[in-house]
Amino acid sequence: EGLAPHWEMWMMCQGGFTPWEALRGATFDAAIHLGMEQDIGSIAPGKLADLVIFEGDVLGDIRQSERVSHTMLNGRLYEAATMNEVVTGDRQRQPFFFQQPGGQLLPSRTLKALEAKQARHHWRH
Repeated sequence: EGLAPHWEMWMMCQGGFTPWEALRGATFDAAIHLGMEQDIGSIAPGKLADLVIFEGDVLGDIRQSERVSHTMLNGRLYEAATMNEVVTGDRQRQPFFFQQPGGQLLPSRTLKALEAKQARHHWRH
């Protein structure tokens, strides 16, 4: 998650891989290792449509891999910056919980469970 896959590809290049070899190692070769090459790892008819679109030339500079402009999940395209669906629909996503008033607070059930755990284990904060 996050930057870890990018760092792994960057380290592959530091170890002697070309950017193309690092991208293949992170996608198709990984799918083969997991036994999932029929479903993921490359773009082909019948495979899951999950991919990312980079801004920049990752084959020229693998560090451009962190510049993700769009993400496609199951054939639906989203802007990476907003996670609004584009091209495949015109729906605006609802605000994430932390973007709503009071959204930085824990949900009430989670807060109650945490308070019960604190009491049970005599935690003091």
